Amino acid sequence: MRAKSTMNEVAIAAGVSLGTVSKVFNGNSTVSPDRRERVIAAADRLNYQRNRIAASLRSRQTRTVGIVVPDILNTFYGALVEKLENLASASGYTVMIVTAGEDPVRSCERARMLKENQVDGMIVIPSLDGSERLMSEIGLGMPCVIADRISAKNPFPSVATDNFDAAYQGAKYLLSLGHRHIVFAANIPRLWNTQERIAGFEQAIRERKIKPSVRIVGMTVEEARKSIESLLNEKERPTAIFTSNNLVTLGAVSAMHDCNIEVPNQMSFLAFDDFEWLKLLRPAVSAVAQPVDQIAVEAWRLMSHQLKGLRISTPHVRAGGRLIVRQSTGKAPVSNKKSEVRPSEDDKVDGSMSRR
Repeated sequence: MRAKSTMNEVAIAAGVSLGTVSKVFNGNSTVSPDRRERVIAAADRLNYQRNRIAASLRSRQTRTVGIVVPDILNTFYGALVEKLENLASASGYTVMIVTAGEDPVRSCERARMLKENQVDGMIVIPSLDGSERLMSEIGLGMPCVIADRISAKNPFPSVATDNFDAAYQGAKYLLSLGHRHIVFAANIPRLWNTQERIAGFEQAIRERKIKPSVRIVGMTVEEARKSIESLLNEKERPTAIFTSNNLVTLGAVSAMHDCNIEVPNQMSFLAFDDFEWLKLLRPAVSAVAQPVDQIAVEAWRLMSHQLKGLRISTPHVRAGGRLIVRQSTGKAPVSNKKSEVRPSEDDKVDGSMSRR
């Protein structure tokens, strides 16, 4: 059996110095594209496999970044983590992903575990009520970026959607369609991003001299479904509902389907967060899209600057949302009083939320 190839052999095969090979494997951007390609081609021919453990012992860096998320099954977080992993890989880093649920104690435990595994930095989406404790656990000596859920006392660089403006623009759009009885269905106001979305929604509504209507529906799809179903069975139903995140949106879709709500004839429906499955519903759901690509790019930029010891001129980045108009929003109906007679479960009502 042939012995494993060495970096010296890669350097000789590529016709470059050992230092150049080391720079290529460490993701150093100062190596010219031609030399980088020669090194990679030589490594492939020799089936060279880098010993990351030995390299980390020499450099005192593992070239690993930890990512802490509350729930990887949350569509937004899943998309964000995937993009962060691609960016890290392109820079020569691997990622270690851990989930913490909405448990602040577990979140701290996961952060501690990442530190014990000698990660070079962390990108963190804090759990509910866990920001300050988590910040203390991470410590100011660790390169760290906070994403999406930002605490008012956050000491680390951060990146998130401009939640206030995104919700403000969504509410303004519904108002422009003639809606006056609009309900903002929010998960829980203890989260910073939810607070900002509620504030943006309320600002737009108050500008029209209308009393804002915010309904707190809970943190799970089932809690949201039950709360929104109760709302839909009230005598004076809203003419439009604006959901605060993808889990609340799922609950709303289920509730509207169960209550045979004709969207948008009886009620317009606008979601905060846009995903592929919103296009598959009939009618397709209008949404305020979060710029997940930009959030990932900015989060990695902030992390990369810290890892390289570079100065960060703008440590707190807020990215603009984007309104996407589909078929679930329309002009406000003249009256939206609850009908005295509800269709049976076997009846099919045109326009009720359904999958294609």
